[in-house]
Amino acid sequence: MSSPTPHGDPAKHILRQLAALVDELESVTPPSRTAARNKLRKALTAEATRLEQAVSRLDPILRPSSLFDPSAPATTGRIVALTTIAQQRHPLVSLQPFYGAGVYALYYKGPFGAYSPLSGTEQPIYVGKADPKNVAAKDAVSQGTSLFDRLNEHRKNIAKATSTLRAEDFDCRFLIVQTGYQRAAEEYLINFFKPIWNNEMRICYGLGKHGDSATTRANKRSPWDTLHPGRGWAGGLMEDQKPESQIRSEIQDHLKRVPPHATLEAILADFLSDLGQLAPGSFTTAEDDKASVETDSVVGDDSDGGVVVSELF
Repeated sequence: MSSPTPHGDPAKHILRQLAALVDELESVTPPSRTAARNKLRKALTAEATRLEQAVSRLDPILRPSSLFDPSAPATTGRIVALTTIAQQRHPLVSLQPFYGAGVYALYYKGPFGAYSPLSGTEQPIYVGKADPKNVAAKDAVSQGTSLFDRLNEHRKNIAKATSTLRAEDFDCRFLIVQTGYQRAAEEYLINFFKPIWNNEMRICYGLGKHGDSATTRANKRSPWDTLHPGRGWAGGLMEDQKPESQIRSEIQDHLKRVPPHATLEAILADFLSDLGQLAPGSFTTAEDDKASVETDSVVGDDSDGGVVVSELF
C-alpha cells in the first residue's frame, strides 16, 4: 500500500520519492551472482520503460504520423516521375538512336474509338522502363541504347497492328536517369496514371510481350493482340485470353473510374495533392489519440511551458 500523499502538490511529492529511490538504488551493492544481477537488471529495465511511458504521456506536444524522408525510394520515384512528365513530347516515329536507360511514357492521339477519351490528352496509354545493358553503368554511354531500343520495339509492334493503329499517332516522353532509379519511377508512374496498356491494370496488356513459335507455346492471345491484331506469332495462337467485347468494356469502365488528365496543369495539381503529407487527422497526442494541429483559441506569446525538475523541489 502506498503511503498517503501529503498536502500540497502531488507531483512534487512523487518527484521527491522518485529522486530518493534513485539515490537509494545507487547506494545498493549489486548481487554477486550473475543470475540475480540479470534478474534485477531486467526488473529495473521494465520499470524504467514504464517510467518513460508515463513521462511520454505528460508531453502536450502533438506528434506527426509521418516523417518525410527525401532518401526513400518512393520519394525518389516521385521526383524522377515528375521530371519525366516535364520532358518534351516526341513523335514515336521520329526518334533516332541515342544512349541511355530510364523511364518513358507513350501517348495516343489517334482516332481508335475505344481510346477516344485518351486521345490528345496528357494521360499516358503506357509507361515503362528500360534497364541499362550494363548494371554497373555510371553514364549514359555505358548504359547502352536500351531506352531507345525499347521505344523502337514498341514502335515496330504498334506499326504491325495496321487494322487498328498507326505508329504516327503516338508520342513519347522519356528521361535518361542514373542507373538504379528507373524502377521506382516506373512504379510511381503506373500507380499515378494507371495506364490501360500496363500489365498491372489487367485490361489491355500484352504490348511488351515477346512471341515464341506458336507451336511451342500454350499461351492464349493477349488482350492487346486481340484488340490490335497484326503480330504474326500472336495470330498463330488459337484462343484469346478474353473476348474483344470484354476488353472494350473494361477500357470504358476504367477510363470512367480514372478520368484522363487533359493538361499538364491537371497532372501537377494531382501530383501536389499526392505529396500532401499531413492531412487534418495526421497528428496524435502522446497517448496516440488523433488530434488536429489547429486550435480554436489564439496561441499567446508565452513561454514554452516547460518545467525544470529542480523547481519542483
